[in-house]
Amino acid sequence: MPINHVIKAKKRPDGTSLPLSGAVQAGDFLFLSGQLAMNAERQIEGKSIEEQTAQTLANIDATLREAGRSKADVVKATVWLTSTDDFMGFNKAYAAYFGDTPPPARSTVCTALMEPTALIEIEMLAYVGD
Repeated sequence: MPINHVIKAKKRPDGTSLPLSGAVQAGDFLFLSGQLAMNAERQIEGKSIEEQTAQTLANIDATLREAGRSKADVVKATVWLTSTDDFMGFNKAYAAYFGDTPPPARSTVCTALMEPTALIEIEMLAYVGD
């Protein structure tokens, strides 16, 4: 099965990049790396869980578009929240993102994240076959 590194990771403000791909296609699946609420300057955007969720999903949307796909192709999401208190606010923003598109299967867990000001990280898997 051919593996295609569809999206290169974005460079950080200091010109370095992390050793990962933004998205990798393997067969009929597109694996998106975990996304944070990073803006174009690579800073966390938003203070609330709703704001950070919206920015994170906008970043995912951009990666999907760059790969020629959309949220309708997503079949699985894994979500990490830093506080269980954010679960309801996250769900509100997540539901708004998907709108009339059926949401994918999802796992949501609570843990610390590598970026101390991030409240959320989301990783997605999209089906890109016929």
